[in-house]
Amino acid sequence: MAGSRLRIDRGSWLVAAQVVCLLVVWLWPAPPRWSLPTWVTAACWVVVALALVFGLWGAGVLGRHLRVHPAPARRAELRTDGAYGWVRHPIYAAVLLGSAAGAAQAARPEPLLGLVALVLVLHVKAGYEEQLLRARFGEAYDVYASRVPRLVPDPFARS
Repeated sequence: MAGSRLRIDRGSWLVAAQVVCLLVVWLWPAPPRWSLPTWVTAACWVVVALALVFGLWGAGVLGRHLRVHPAPARRAELRTDGAYGWVRHPIYAAVLLGSAAGAAQAARPEPLLGLVALVLVLHVKAGYEEQLLRARFGEAYDVYASRVPRLVPDPFARS
């Protein structure tokens, strides 16, 4: 069609921005600019492993309804169990935690700047996703959101 334009939705833009940030954090093509003690590098790998486990736990709870796009799958149900009982966005939390460790061990400023951008992108993406979940699940989502933190578990929260 002449004059037609491709329209990309907000969620797709956020996914694209997330991918760019992750590429900067994890694949910046340059050697380290400063050295880190071996124990810091080892600790970073432990954090990456823990983040991977937490993210896979969150993905496993969603099962076949897992999506990269923030809009919930058509037949998705509100999940409040497993990792979703700790935080509302366990996969985002895992991506941020693992990326923080990855950026730290890169020992360069560019991955750290990519991490800052990733924090901003995932903050916006989580907010947008919550709007969509609130529209889909209504009061049930509000009740859930009032007792479960967005990204950082509250060790003092009572179930």
